[in-house]
Amino acid sequence: MSIQQSCIEAYRAHKNLKLAAQEVGIPWQTVYVHLRNAGEPVIGDKLRYGSDTDKLAARGEQMFASFVPEAHNSNSGKFQSKIDFLVQGYGVDVKTSKLKLSHKACKQRRWAFSLKKQEMLADFFVCFCLDEVGDQLLMTLLVPGELIRRYQTISLSERGGKWADYEISYNELRSFFKSLPSKQ
Repeated sequence: MSIQQSCIEAYRAHKNLKLAAQEVGIPWQTVYVHLRNAGEPVIGDKLRYGSDTDKLAARGEQMFASFVPEAHNSNSGKFQSKIDFLVQGYGVDVKTSKLKLSHKACKQRRWAFSLKKQEMLADFFVCFCLDEVGDQLLMTLLVPGELIRRYQTISLSERGGKWADYEISYNELRSFFKSLPSKQ
């Protein structure tokens, strides 16, 4: 077996450059070069090896994929793709947040979602509002991309606010996207 094929197999098994490098016995940078030369997507496994923020994002993406199984996961072929999912030609970016205190002096809690790179690209944003621990889905928002083109973040108090107008049951996501005409 060639070194390139060994790199591919090790990376597919681990979805982590450093672990693949340890298995093959070469530096991770060299593994990366072999993977890129072979056209192998280097996407990583955010759920297993990512930061807490990456893990939360990956969890939201998993939830969306289970609620809308027809959605094409753009992250499966490219690490940190510009849009998380394509559904009938519509770009969907998934955001996930845990309920947190607004600030130490205030007892009001909120969810905050960063839209910084996708606000100009996504047709829709699906925002999953989780409890403080991140175990339970408390609310789902479906926001048309055009409505938040000028925002870099949105914040929603647990008491509500203007973004609460876009609440949708997670059970309705699939039927919503199925009802849309295909976008070319």
